[in-house]
Amino acid sequence: MGYKGFRMKGAPMQDKAKNAGKVAIVLEGGSFRGEFTAGVLDVLMENGVEVAACYGTSAGALNGLNYKSRQIGRANRVNLAFCNDHRYMGAQSFMTTGSMVGYDFILNDVQDRLDPFDNEAFFANPMEMYACATDIVFGTAAYLPVRDATLDIDAVRASTSLPLVTKPVEIDGHLYLDGGTADSVPVEHVLEDAGFDRAIVVLTQDRSYQKGPYGLMGAARAAYAGYPYLLEAMENRHERYNEQREHIWEYERAGRALVLAPPVTVEVAHVEHDTEKLLNLYIQGRQEAKHRLGEIREFVGR
Repeated sequence: MGYKGFRMKGAPMQDKAKNAGKVAIVLEGGSFRGEFTAGVLDVLMENGVEVAACYGTSAGALNGLNYKSRQIGRANRVNLAFCNDHRYMGAQSFMTTGSMVGYDFILNDVQDRLDPFDNEAFFANPMEMYACATDIVFGTAAYLPVRDATLDIDAVRASTSLPLVTKPVEIDGHLYLDGGTADSVPVEHVLEDAGFDRAIVVLTQDRSYQKGPYGLMGAARAAYAGYPYLLEAMENRHERYNEQREHIWEYERAGRALVLAPPVTVEVAHVEHDTEKLLNLYIQGRQEAKHRLGEIREFVGR
């Protein structure tokens, strides 16, 4: 199994040994489709379900922050409160800041004042957290540690920086964009490279979903002409994504993955302003997690 040429090589042997027998949670991105994930995670937090590590891609990384800080309901509150605020996400944010995602508003106004993030709880939680981003020079995934929600917030920004509508994020001399380009659901990295025994996998599309080709390759070739490996990753992403889902079902059949996915086709758009749709998807996530709570507890505890 694996993404040849798009996934970074395995973790050091000491890290794999450290993770042997442990359970991680893997959170797919999908922008506002992360409302399903928010519902799942709230039920896990309400019932004290904890794992050794959390790996999130894009919106999955944002949801992972709130899971590690144990702030039940916060992700859903923020999305519902600000989905129609031009400072949060959308075309007006892009025109005024050069980024469709309003990072200054999210990471300053919201985090510090409007719906404060609990940095102390985040730091106190021993669960490890990683944000998956795409190295635009090599076109490969990087799994960036988020040990401090303030000092390491650029890792989350990198993971959520959508191609064409946000600027690359520089960390330690590397330029990163949204992790979904290279590894949308980093379950293979978690189970094969990092050495975890099992993983809860939270998807944001239903089980029948098949991704199609990226529709903006012309614009991408113009914008990223100097990054041929990134362009290759973008052009082939749909093929690798669909193949990866087949691998996820294989892990599920082998008992190494417990997969939670929306029960029906998701109608929430990448940028969604309909609060009723968002709330409905959040409720779907809660219902799915509640329905399978006993199974989840057994999976984590075995």
